[in-house]
Amino acid sequence: MPKEYIMTAAGKRELEERLEHIKMVEMPAIVEEIAKARAQGDLSENAEYEIAREEQAQLQNEIDAIKEKLANAKVLDEKSINDDVVSIGCAVEVIEADIDEGLDAALKSGLTRTDIIEGFLTKMSVNDMRANRFNRGILRELTDADYALAAGELLAGKRYKKEELIDKGFADVDLASKAKARGKVDKSKCEGLKVYTIVGSHEADALNGKISNESRVGAALLDKEENDVVMVGDLLFKIVNIVVDRKAVKR
Repeated sequence: MPKEYIMTAAGKRELEERLEHIKMVEMPAIVEEIAKARAQGDLSENAEYEIAREEQAQLQNEIDAIKEKLANAKVLDEKSINDDVVSIGCAVEVIEADIDEGLDAALKSGLTRTDIIEGFLTKMSVNDMRANRFNRGILRELTDADYALAAGELLAGKRYKKEELIDKGFADVDLASKAKARGKVDKSKCEGLKVYTIVGSHEADALNGKISNESRVGAALLDKEENDVVMVGDLLFKIVNIVVDRKAVKR
């Protein structure tokens, strides 16, 4: 069964335009170069001819690859994309922080202690976090009071059910304490705001904030909701906004 290529309408147009440019501009030009090289006579030591033939083969491979993607394209209906969760075609505004840089840097980026704990919860239980505290600098700086506060905030924010938090290692006494609702993120005070657009693999362009749904970060963000926190390697991401149109992201 051929691979299905998920893409936006814009991504499909880009492929079609690239295919047209190769066929109408680049391929005729290289054919002309080959003809000129042939006219020079002996081809056995004709470097220009060999280079031109290699370029022709590369262009043909690109043509074949684009045709395959277009033949098996699944174009997203952007009007039907549900921006309640992260999905392909969405622009996702996140607070991003590198936990290797320490607690102060993470807090300066705009994360809270609860966000940091929640991020680690995607990888390990609270008990594991406490056991490994001295192996991870940023965990060493979290106190028992931080865990107790996080338990209340996570429960108040309905990120988890009480039973799930107990299973993860929070004490029942922590959950019974007065829950403190988590406040709305003040973007003006965040230094780690970034916007990523989740796209199909062939549309990925990291320099312009387009990340593949198959990448580690893209896959981790998929199906998550606003305020969710995920950990990818040594990076923490908190989702603060999900929109279908990247231009609609407000700063």
